[in-house]
Amino acid sequence: MRWCLRVHPLESLHVSKKPTKSYSVASIAIMSALAIIFDVFSDVIPLRMPWGMKVDFVGTVWVLSYFLYGLSVASSVSVITTLFITLFMPTGFVGGIMKFVATIPMFLVPALVSRFPFFSNQGSKLFKKIPIIVGVAFLANAVRLLVATAVNYYWAIPLWTGIPTGDILAVMFGGSILEFIIFVAGLNVLQGIIDVVFAWLLAFKFRLSSMFGTW
Repeated sequence: MRWCLRVHPLESLHVSKKPTKSYSVASIAIMSALAIIFDVFSDVIPLRMPWGMKVDFVGTVWVLSYFLYGLSVASSVSVITTLFITLFMPTGFVGGIMKFVATIPMFLVPALVSRFPFFSNQGSKLFKKIPIIVGVAFLANAVRLLVATAVNYYWAIPLWTGIPTGDILAVMFGGSILEFIIFVAGLNVLQGIIDVVFAWLLAFKFRLSSMFGTW
């Protein structure tokens, strides 16, 4: 009698496109834990750019959650991570809210694009196409910059520094709105690119979408 060992390709190791409730809950738990671990490590061992920006991979996990499991799981993971940052990290409530409002466009914009009639019924495979993901990432980063600029100006900076909104430009940026926008862009644009690029590589180049994706 001869025994034969058959090796299946990675593409065959996938879950059903209609996940059970327990699978969705487990996915939320795992991805939330990963995002929290990355946030803690970014605080313990910060990776900083020359201009002072701290890079983290929390948003990468949020966007990857969207690529693999869809909007509901990504939204749940982002809320759980935000609560953790708010309750347990040094940046507290301000840091948690700013992370949330700055990062959710990176998967909400793709979610809106996927609902356009000419993109419907393609699932996450839509974002495997490089022209599509480049265009969506650009649009998402633009929305991120607009949101982060407004929230920083009207809420975060006044709350964090005690400087009234009307005095922020004069006190911190020499009266220049352009310098303020450059400041906000320096904190957000590169991080937004990292969020999408690393999530895209993991989902589609390392084939996590084929193995674990549910949409």
